[in-house]
Amino acid sequence: MRIRVFLIDDQAIYRHGLSVLLAREQDLDVIGECASDERLCAPLGAALPDVVLLDTGMDGEGGIQQVREIAQAMPSARLVVLSNYRDVKHMLHALDAGAHAYLLKNTSHDKLVQAIRAVYRGQRLLAPEMMPFIVDGYGHLLVQGAAPADARLSLQEIDILQLLASGATSRDIAERMFWSEVTVKRKVRTIEDKLSASNRVHAVATALRLGII
Repeated sequence: MRIRVFLIDDQAIYRHGLSVLLAREQDLDVIGECASDERLCAPLGAALPDVVLLDTGMDGEGGIQQVREIAQAMPSARLVVLSNYRDVKHMLHALDAGAHAYLLKNTSHDKLVQAIRAVYRGQRLLAPEMMPFIVDGYGHLLVQGAAPADARLSLQEIDILQLLASGATSRDIAERMFWSEVTVKRKVRTIEDKLSASNRVHAVATALRLGII
């Protein structure tokens, strides 16, 4: 089954180039493209895409609002933000608005294709390049220089954290470790508990901050 992809970006040259590259993939079908202007993006409503690629930097807060509107109008579509913003707040706003992945526009073609397939399968992704900024963003939640008292991580758990920090998904880790995704998620929850982290991003940020990885 081919994945139906729709592109939204104000730069026509970028849209065209991306469309040509994605069209080379046998399992991807670029069904339409448009600029961010609502009048020019009318085809999106009738396209019924599986995955929408869009740049939230197109119009400042307007880009975030567009993510929110698409998420509400097309709850089954998976939204992948491609942005030049290396800013945690901007990323969190995009995710809160309904984005399923936040990648930088300099992401390689291969990694972008992998991300499209991953979000289509229901996964959520963050650009690995954002990790240092995430650490800074979580700094106020972390205790400088001291790990939680019960943060006794095994070598295997540290390996998992390193994979998460590199951008690996649960499926990626499962394939690498020859586990089921259920097992991976259970082990990640254990790591989160040990680091007093609210989610896997927070766990990686804590581990980086404390020098565990």
